[in-house]
Amino acid sequence: MMHINLIRARRSRRLAPGDRALVAMGAAVALAVGGMVFVTMTATAEATQATRSNNALRDDIDRLKGELGDFEKVKAERSSLLKQQKTIDALKSGRTGPVFVMRELSEVLTGRKGPTFDRTSYEEHVRRDPNVGFNPAWDSHRLWLESFEEVERKVHIQGAARTNEDVAELLKRLQLSVFFAEVTPESTTQIGDGTAAAGAKRVSFNLSARVVY
Repeated sequence: MMHINLIRARRSRRLAPGDRALVAMGAAVALAVGGMVFVTMTATAEATQATRSNNALRDDIDRLKGELGDFEKVKAERSSLLKQQKTIDALKSGRTGPVFVMRELSEVLTGRKGPTFDRTSYEEHVRRDPNVGFNPAWDSHRLWLESFEEVERKVHIQGAARTNEDVAELLKRLQLSVFFAEVTPESTTQIGDGTAAAGAKRVSFNLSARVVY
């Protein structure tokens, strides 16, 4: 008796070596594409975050400029002010330096002018002792300077005068001047004046002081 088997025989599900290679290659490509997509998305997110941070920083800078003003403009104005201050300081130094002291000395030796002094303090001293006042009518031609030497603001003056009273007038004027301090007479000597009539005398003097500038 003949039997017919109607049940389909099971086929093996194993892939051929070539098919397995294709599958592996496809998986590798899929992984690579997925990795590239992930890296690209990460880089894009970081770039977006960096852009946001830069924009926020720029906004902060603009805000600070609005509050404090333009920094470059302020710096330029500050530099200009410093230059002006240096110029002013130089002018002040010129006004109170050696040149101005020599001008003051010229005023001291001019009878109708006199020294630069604190008038209020001077008037108070004169009220206490009239002898401390200087003589505005003094004839300054009665006294002349022969040398004026300054070393580290210490000056030595040598000169001659007709009388001791003329030397005393010079001392008063120097002591009153705000540009001289520690005025000290060192010596006075009466000597004959060979240029004048026989028997005429003149006074040679030396004094020291400290200049203030």
